[in-house]
Amino acid sequence: MVDEETMNEVSVEAENETPRISKLAIASTVFGLFGPFYCGAMWILSLNDFFAIPSAHVVALFACGGAWILGILLGKKSLEQIENSEGQLIGREYAVVGVVISTAWMLLILVVVLLPALHSVNS
Repeated sequence: MVDEETMNEVSVEAENETPRISKLAIASTVFGLFGPFYCGAMWILSLNDFFAIPSAHVVALFACGGAWILGILLGKKSLEQIENSEGQLIGREYAVVGVVISTAWMLLILVVVLLPALHSVNS
């Protein structure tokens, strides 16, 4: 049986632990910041004859989406974990930055892709 003294020691140890930064929040920020570079790397790789991908632009577009979608999803998940951790996890700022940057890049890519199409329809 556990006595009260042991329970108090465990609770004091738990309170003295320093909070950790959420790894998902950092990953979200990294995916948001390096999404364009990931897109460029995939585009360059797709131009190589070894991979023989017919349309390099389509590969680059999907590579962009993959990185930024991961940035948004990981940021959302890390915000939930930080909220439910009762002070054991920190890094809310990283998660918010990851979500905001990922969303901004996604909107920019959609505008760049859809704007010429809309212009040609209206012409």
